[in-house]
Amino acid sequence: MKVKFITLGCKVNQYETQALVEEFSFRGYELTEEAADLYVVNTCSVTKRADVKSKEAVSRAKKENPAAKIVICGCSAKDKKYYFDKSGVDLVIPQDKKHALVDIVLGKPLSNKDIWSLKISSFFNHRAFVKIQDGCDNFCSFCKIPYLRGRSRSRLPGQIIEEIERVSQKHKEIVLCGVNLGLYGKDLVEPQSLENLLERILKISFLGRLRFSSLEPLLITDKLLSFLNHPKVCPHLHLPFQSGDDGVLAAMNKKERVIDYEAVVAKARDLNPEIAISCDIMVGFPAEDNPSFYNTVEFLKRTRPMRMHIFRFSPRQYTAFSETRIANSKETHNRMQTLKKLAEEFSKEYRQKFLGRTLSMVAEEKKEGLIWGYADNYIRVCTKDDIALGEIATVKIEKIDNARTCAIKA
Repeated sequence: MKVKFITLGCKVNQYETQALVEEFSFRGYELTEEAADLYVVNTCSVTKRADVKSKEAVSRAKKENPAAKIVICGCSAKDKKYYFDKSGVDLVIPQDKKHALVDIVLGKPLSNKDIWSLKISSFFNHRAFVKIQDGCDNFCSFCKIPYLRGRSRSRLPGQIIEEIERVSQKHKEIVLCGVNLGLYGKDLVEPQSLENLLERILKISFLGRLRFSSLEPLLITDKLLSFLNHPKVCPHLHLPFQSGDDGVLAAMNKKERVIDYEAVVAKARDLNPEIAISCDIMVGFPAEDNPSFYNTVEFLKRTRPMRMHIFRFSPRQYTAFSETRIANSKETHNRMQTLKKLAEEFSKEYRQKFLGRTLSMVAEEKKEGLIWGYADNYIRVCTKDDIALGEIATVKIEKIDNARTCAIKA
């Protein structure tokens, strides 16, 4: 029997899909990218657009094979269950039952599994994501994820080390991921720290290089920052700023203020002036007005992130702004365009620093006759040279424009 996965959303969701793929394969299913007998749609609900994409994925699956069985899981499966039931899907499995999905589909008795029963031996991409934490305790006023994934839960260090030892034999880069990575270890019976875990991971002989996913600035210690100078750790921090205005941050129930953001960025650049700083920025939050947006723009001009994920606010169920109506979409659109122009400026400015210099990149995909991959500092690089996919290669940056960073094999 053939099974096809459609996955939306974050690195954690992608990791969980890989674990389910491996379990289905173990049970005799054949993974396919074509029409399948069984579709598993791993949904995302972080924004309204994510919900829409999840629904569209179901429609595509039904159109591709009307006779197929369709299973919904992930974050949209809880509060959108009524919609999915009406749309004729066969099973809707909420996030807290995702680890039992294969048993549920096969009609097997449920065992004593939990979310950490999902494990991987390889990854569908050449940079492998390894999940070490789930859930969040922050309850930001715009975010429904703590209501869908629950409070922070950490994976046991031994399980993480075992998995990275296994996966790093096939993948040159490991990306540590979680819903709120910086909370790792605080909930364990014997509390652990992310810093102690990193010390153990970096002793793994097969490890090529290690990257962190998003980290909340207040959870970044000086010791954690110091790892960014380790030869196996990618010099890259992704920080979920959301705004550069203290009033907006307070309304978001964010724990940080602008001074905290700038302090972390300054410390990171003191350690390594060329460190890559990427970030999330939200536009159109209900407390955002012209002065607060101006403050965000000025903050970004000071911090100059090399990459910005810019997205619109959308009301989310369970949150303080669930009933908020989005007004003045033209103004929001104009603010989005302002930030996109800044993002292009900052990106090109950062990449120009490396013109004529060498970087190490993981070759991830071949398209348009080029090999594409990420350098250790998160610059996306392309080259005409032949590099085996999955390998780390040293490349020399030859040309930079708004769209591409081109290199030759050094």
